[in-house]
Amino acid sequence: MERPCLRSGYCCKKATCAVGVAHGADPVGCKFLRGDNPGDFDCRLVSDNPDLGKALAIGAGCCSSLNSDRRMLLKVITSPAQS
Repeated sequence: MERPCLRSGYCCKKATCAVGVAHGADPVGCKFLRGDNPGDFDCRLVSDNPDLGKALAIGAGCCSSLNSDRRMLLKVITSPAQS
């Protein structure tokens, strides 16, 4: 089942991909992750090279049940708007 990417940044905050490490990022908390809040994150390396994102499955959607940021974003997205 496909789970759309919500740009939570969860995976990149937990473990830096091999490409990020090869470009000088620490193994945890990638310096190429941009954004201030869940829902706003993106990868500077992928922004500069979209094919890299496809190769790393970035944006394919989180599969971790431990991603509390994703759960919070889903609640916001699926909650009816308050008038």
